[in-house]
Amino acid sequence: MDDLAQLTEANQQFRGYGLVRSARLAQTKKGDPFYNLTIARGKTEIPVKVWSDHIHGREDEVKQMLQEGKVIFLEGDTSTYQDQLQMTARAFRAAEEDEYDIAEFLETPPEPIEALQEELEGYLQQITDPLLAEIVTSIYAKYKKPFSTYPAATNNHHSFVGGLLYHTVCMLRLGMDVSTRYPAVNKDFIIGGITLHDASKVMEYTSHIAPAYSVPGEFIGHISMSSMLVDREVQRILAGRGENAKLTKLEQEAVYQLQHCILSHHGRMEWGSPVEPKTLEAHIIHLIDMIDSRVNMAERGLDGAPEGEFTKVFPLGKLYKPMSGDD
Repeated sequence: MDDLAQLTEANQQFRGYGLVRSARLAQTKKGDPFYNLTIARGKTEIPVKVWSDHIHGREDEVKQMLQEGKVIFLEGDTSTYQDQLQMTARAFRAAEEDEYDIAEFLETPPEPIEALQEELEGYLQQITDPLLAEIVTSIYAKYKKPFSTYPAATNNHHSFVGGLLYHTVCMLRLGMDVSTRYPAVNKDFIIGGITLHDASKVMEYTSHIAPAYSVPGEFIGHISMSSMLVDREVQRILAGRGENAKLTKLEQEAVYQLQHCILSHHGRMEWGSPVEPKTLEAHIIHLIDMIDSRVNMAERGLDGAPEGEFTKVFPLGKLYKPMSGDD
């Protein structure tokens, strides 16, 4: 097989190219070094083991080769471990630049990036509060390019190029629908909170091709950093108003509510939120985030799975893929 998508069962042989999505050096119980890799092409990913006999004597070369974001030429054999397909490497080398097109290895959203950008910017124009509109629009404008290319997660959901933008737009669609059905919902906080809830993932991750956690991502995390972005915009706006300028009481409350929507969107403290939802809009954003992430997990996990059977989809557990009825 020369395409990772063709690998479906144990005892298959692979000889082809793959993108190193993750690479972790580990040790066996005997102290021998080995690598845990995740090799990808488009939507397809497979764990790969590189044992010590392929590392010994070429440690520096292998370390340079097996880096996240690099494309390698790989030969290996498939097997199963705990009901999950994996591969053991027999040989590998760095791919030459003229041997591949990086775009062929990157998964992208099911909708064009430009259309998603246009849709999001249309929602931003619907924010009626002038201060909130300026804060949210300014942050989006500053980070538009990485916001449109970075993933929404390193794995599990929307972990592909443009995943952050796609996840945000999908949430905005749900949020606007909920706002239309329930007049008590403040659309400004729905639009602003959703747009900014994951905005700092462009700083939490190291790249859009093979994202790992950055230093500020590890130390602070995207939730707190996104709230910090709001505060920085407020300080910029106040500086433009003149010396000793302050927000009005209503403006300050609006800023607090926007930051609260960001800070509470994971729902519970044990899930990473510094605070739990205390406004209607914060509860809605948390629930919509849960819905959209789980739908994406299920869709990607069942893509290519056999119909009429249960398939393990991490972290959702076993999911059933209905039969299509084409027979």
